[in-house]
Amino acid sequence: MNRIVCIIISALSICSCTLYENFTKGDKVAQIGRAVLYKTDLEKVIPKGISSQDSASLAQQYIYSWATKQLMLQKAEEQLPKTDKDVAGLLEDYRTQLLVFRYENKFVEERLDTTVTGREIEEYYNAHQGSFVGKNGVFKGRLVKMQNSSPNLQVMRRLAKSREIEDLEALEQLAFNSAYKYSHYEEAWVDLNVVAKESGATLAQLQQLLEKERLAIEYKDSVYTNVIQVLDYVEPGVVTPLEYNAEKIREIIISRRKQELISNLQRDILNDALNNNKLKITEENEKNSH
Repeated sequence: MNRIVCIIISALSICSCTLYENFTKGDKVAQIGRAVLYKTDLEKVIPKGISSQDSASLAQQYIYSWATKQLMLQKAEEQLPKTDKDVAGLLEDYRTQLLVFRYENKFVEERLDTTVTGREIEEYYNAHQGSFVGKNGVFKGRLVKMQNSSPNLQVMRRLAKSREIEDLEALEQLAFNSAYKYSHYEEAWVDLNVVAKESGATLAQLQQLLEKERLAIEYKDSVYTNVIQVLDYVEPGVVTPLEYNAEKIREIIISRRKQELISNLQRDILNDALNNNKLKITEENEKNSH
C-alpha cells in the first residue's frame, strides 16, 4: 500500500498536507493505465463545509481506495485466463435481474395492501397450527436478580408466589428499590431462552425447574439469586399462543400478497405478449411445448 501511495503522490507532485487543495487546480486527480479519477469524482464524496484538513484526509482515503481497486483489476486482467475474464454474460444477467427486481418492487409498493385484520391472522393461525409448535417454551412473568445476602430476598420469594394485585404491586416496587436487575415479561410472550440468558441459567435448567413448579422458580449462583415469577408458561412441543405469533403471521400474509402480485404481473405480461404477437414462438418449438 505504501508503494501505491508513493507512486500516486510522486506522479501528481504534491504534498499530502495540501492534497485536496492542489486537486482543485485540474480535472484529473489520479491515473492508473487508462483508468482516471477526476476532481468531480472526489467532489461527490467530500462533504461541503468541512475543514481543509478533513477534506484532505477524506480525499486521500478515497484515492487510495480507488487506486487499490484499479490495481487489483489490472492484476486480474494480467493473471486470469481469457475464459475467466469473459464476464459479459454474467454482467448482462445481473443487469436483467437487478432491473426486474427494481420494477417488481416498484409495482408491489404501488399496489400492496399492508392492512392485516385480526380475523385474517386468527384464520391463518388456526389453519397452520403445526407451524407454531414451540421448540424452547414461551414465557410470561418477571425476573428479579438479587444478591444472595439481600435482606429482602425472603420477602421477594413470598411475593413472587402470590397472584394478589397488592402483592404484584409490592413485588414491582421492591424490585425497583432493591434488585440488582429487574426484567418484566408480563405483557408479551417471550422465548424461554431469553429468560435463561437474563438469569445466567441454561435453557435446559429452566425447563427442568418449570416442570416441577409453575408459580415461581429460582436459579442461584455464588453471588446472585434469580427469583422468576411465572405468570404463564407454554412448554416445548406445544402450540404457542396466537398472541406470540401474531406479528410473524402478519409478515407471512403480507409476503404472500407480494408474491401473488408478482405472479399476476408475470402472468399478465406474458398473456399480453402472446395476445399482441409480441412473443413469437416457432411452430416446431410450440409443438414441443405441448
